[in-house]
Amino acid sequence: MEQLKPYVHWRIIPFGDTDAAAIVYTPRFSDYCMEAAEVWFRDVIDFDWFQINTERGMGSPVVHMDIDFKGPLKGGDKLAVEVNVVKIGRSTVTLQLKGKRKDKETNEMISSFIGNFIFCFTSIEKKGAIAIPDIQRKYIEDYVKNCKLNA
Repeated sequence: MEQLKPYVHWRIIPFGDTDAAAIVYTPRFSDYCMEAAEVWFRDVIDFDWFQINTERGMGSPVVHMDIDFKGPLKGGDKLAVEVNVVKIGRSTVTLQLKGKRKDKETNEMISSFIGNFIFCFTSIEKKGAIAIPDIQRKYIEDYVKNCKLNA
C-alpha cells in the first residue's frame, strides 16, 4: 500500500521511555528519529540497513544530528514522526524528522521535536564514503518530487 507523502512513522510511547518526571527521557528522542529513518530507508528507498550491511558491505551512518525540542512527550502518547528530505549530496542525504504527538482529547497534532540527521552512504571494503547508489538516488529524488506534489 502506498503511503501518503511525506512518510510518517507512528509509535506509542512506552512507560519505560519515561523518566522520574513522567516525560520521555531526553536521549530517547534520537532513538525515535533513528527508528523513523530506518523504516523510511527500508520502505521508501529500498535500503534495509541490516541486509545492506550484512550482504553488501554497505552502510549509511549518521555523520551529524541535531534535535530541537518543542514540547514534552509522555508514556502512552501517540507519536508521528514525519520524514522530509532536506538535501541530497553526492554521498549524503539530510533528513528532517518532525515529531508530533496526537492530543488525546482534541486529536490535534502538537509539535514535540524537529531533528536534522545527515546520513552518509559508505562501503566497508573501501572504508569510506561512496556515491549514493543510482537506484536509491532515484527513489530519493522521486520521493522529494512526490512530497512537493502533495504539499
